[in-house]
Amino acid sequence: MKNNKILGLLCLFTAFWSCGNDDEVMVELTQPTFTITESAENSGIYNFENTTPDKEEFYSYWEFEIGDAKVADQAGPVEHEYKISGNKLVTLTMVSTINALQATQMVEVIVPVAEGYLTNPENLLLNGYLVEGDGDDFTNWSAYNGGDNIFSTTDALIGGRAVKVSNAADADPWTVQFVSDAIETEIGEEYTVSFWGKGNGEVVRFSTKPDGSAQYGPDYTLTSDWQQYTWTITANEANTNISLDMGKSAGTFVIDVIEVVKGDAALPLPSDSSLVLNGGFEDGDGNEFANWGKYNGGDFIVEETSDVLSGSRAVKVSNSAAGDAWSVQFVSDAIETEVGAEYEVSLWAKGDPAVIRYSTKPDGSAQYAPDYTITEDWEQYTWTFTANEAMTNISLDMGTSAGTFILDDVKVNKK
Repeated sequence: MKNNKILGLLCLFTAFWSCGNDDEVMVELTQPTFTITESAENSGIYNFENTTPDKEEFYSYWEFEIGDAKVADQAGPVEHEYKISGNKLVTLTMVSTINALQATQMVEVIVPVAEGYLTNPENLLLNGYLVEGDGDDFTNWSAYNGGDNIFSTTDALIGGRAVKVSNAADADPWTVQFVSDAIETEIGEEYTVSFWGKGNGEVVRFSTKPDGSAQYGPDYTLTSDWQQYTWTITANEANTNISLDMGKSAGTFVIDVIEVVKGDAALPLPSDSSLVLNGGFEDGDGNEFANWGKYNGGDFIVEETSDVLSGSRAVKVSNSAAGDAWSVQFVSDAIETEVGAEYEVSLWAKGDPAVIRYSTKPDGSAQYAPDYTITEDWEQYTWTFTANEAMTNISLDMGTSAGTFILDDVKVNKK
C-alpha cells in the first residue's frame, strides 16, 4: 500500500514538472540522508533535519514512527515530541520526477517521567505503570521474595521507568515475586490481568493472593520484543493482590504496563488516538489548548497541571454561578463524520457535583446529549450519536452549575 501511495505521488509530480520549461536542467535525487538531535531540555523532543543535497528541489515528508501521520519537510530542522518511550523507526521519503527514495533510522526514545505519560484510566492497579518510587523500590508494589533480583530501569515502554529482573539461576516461580497492593474485586466477576514484557525466553506467570484462595495463571515465555501477556480470572475474594511470579528462569528481562481491568479483555497500550485532536489537552500554551475553542465563558476555562488523569495537562472549569448550559462552551475542531454512522464520545471528569453535557455543531443540525452529573472521583461519561453532517464539532456545554471541576482524555471513535 505504501509503495502504491509513493507511486501515485511520483506520477503527480511527474505530470506537474513535465509542463515546465523543457530546457530546464533536472536535478537528480540522491539517496536521502538526515540527522537526529535530541533536545537538551526534554529527552522526549527530537529535531530531524534533512541533509540531502538539493533537497529543496524535491517533495519530502517525514514519518516519525510506524503508522504515524506524514509531516511535510521544511527548511531547517523539524521538531517532533514523543509521548511514549520505545524504539521509533523514523522514515524520510523524497520524491522526484523519476523515482522516490527513502531513508530510515531507529531512535530509542525515553520520555521523562516529569513530562507526564499516558495511562488507561480503567486500570484498577495503583502505579501499574511503575513510574512512582525511588531507586529500586516501586510505590504500591512489594517484593515478597527475591527482592535482590528486582531493579528499576529506564528501558521502559511508558513513563520512563520499568522493572528489570535478573535471575542468576533457574528456581521455583515463587522465589521471585513482585506483588501489587490489594484491589477491590467483586466475587464472581471476571477481571483481566495483563503486563508487557521482553526478554530472552524467560518464563513468567501471574498468581493472586491471599494464599488460601490463590489462583495461578499459565506460564508465559518472553520474547526479545515487547509483547503483552494476559490472563482472565473470576474473582474469589473481595480484595485481591496480583503477583508476578518470576523466579523460574535464569536471565534478565523487563516488565512494564501492568494492568487489571474488569471484563474478559485486556486494554491496548495507553493512547490518545481519537478522531478528535488533542483530546488529552497536552498541546497548547498556558490556558490555551490546541484544536479547541472557547465559544462562551472562556475566562472560566483554564489549564490544570497537578490533578490530571494522564499526561501533564488537563482542563479546569470554575463557574462562579449557575447559568445556561451553553454559557460555558469548549468546542473541538471539526472532525470528518459519515452521515448515518454512529460515533461514541467519552471524557473523564471529577470535581464539585456539577452538570455537563455534550452537543454537536453546526448549530442548525445540533444534537444534544443528556445531562451528566460529575462526582468527586474520576469517572468516564460516554454518549453515542448518529452523525448528521459530514463535518462535526464536539461541544462540551458546562455552564449549568456553579463549582469547579476537571476534564481530561476526550475521545471520539466510530462504533
